[in-house]
Amino acid sequence: MGNKREKLKIVQISKNSLPVPPVDYGGTERDIYYLTEELIRRGHEVILFAKKGSKSSAKTFEFPSDDKQEQLDFIIRHMPPGVDIIHDHNGVASEANPPIPTIRNSHWKKTPKGKIAVYVSKTILNSVGKGKGFYVHNGIRVKDYSYSEKKDDYLLFIGRMSPDKGVHHAIEVAKKTGRRLLIAGPYRNKEETRYFQKEIKPLLSDRIVYVGSVGGQVKQDLLSKAYCVLFPSVWNEPFGLVQIEALACGTPVLTFTYGSAPEVMKGFPQLMCSSTKEMIDKVKSGADFPPPKVCRDYVKKHFTDKTMTDGFLKLYRKILSDKLYQVETDSEWMKRKRKLGI
Repeated sequence: MGNKREKLKIVQISKNSLPVPPVDYGGTERDIYYLTEELIRRGHEVILFAKKGSKSSAKTFEFPSDDKQEQLDFIIRHMPPGVDIIHDHNGVASEANPPIPTIRNSHWKKTPKGKIAVYVSKTILNSVGKGKGFYVHNGIRVKDYSYSEKKDDYLLFIGRMSPDKGVHHAIEVAKKTGRRLLIAGPYRNKEETRYFQKEIKPLLSDRIVYVGSVGGQVKQDLLSKAYCVLFPSVWNEPFGLVQIEALACGTPVLTFTYGSAPEVMKGFPQLMCSSTKEMIDKVKSGADFPPPKVCRDYVKKHFTDKTMTDGFLKLYRKILSDKLYQVETDSEWMKRKRKLGI
């Protein structure tokens, strides 16, 4: 591609688990929404394949089922002519090797199948992708996040009810600091339900309260008014969107050093914790908490929908200009297309 301002025709492919944007919990789908809207705002044409109920400014095709083969056939049937690049967050298209330049965006700690892998952090690119591929940080629309300089006295945990997310560590911090803890987030499978029922529910009280899965203004209010957000994740978190959501609301985040947390929180090393004890000590003192405006400005500089879109547009054009994507004439995509008579 020659002129950097040349308009592109881009296909975004979401998963079929949550609509775009999600009603409450769902970081991947929210990222897809922000990226789609910002690309359109800049004059690019975007076609979105997503779950039923998705709403965006893009021309949207809703998946007919959860069956991967049916999804692939559906995408092939409805793929418009003249597409410059496919941005697949699902995997169903990239694994079939379309005759259109395609990237596979991994939002998890896995090496995605497909010719060109894109991760959400440099940490995961290096640790999981072994340096092969690219990375573009997630971003949010900061104006969508309520900002408050006045804080209440409660601690906040937002995330899935999973041992990996460290809800039990957040409870320990609350108990040992004497502060209230509000716990927000879903439990959506057997493992998470079992963990919540056996490990978390017995510890709930008038000081440790589970408020369920939250979204919209309720989530905004919780994030913006918290004394601080606890992010005691104990797995190699690919990104950790809650961290930048909290900072955008002007609220400090205390986080463990697993996964990409040191990369995302690079501007606030004083908020990193190597243990639960260190997190407890930092909550008690609060001395190193950055001011609300500093928190929000950090996100504005590094993790907005605009910076994310800049990153992807740069990548799209690199792939197209350098011809990094090699087309296979007898790929699974082409076989399915012939079978469908297209």
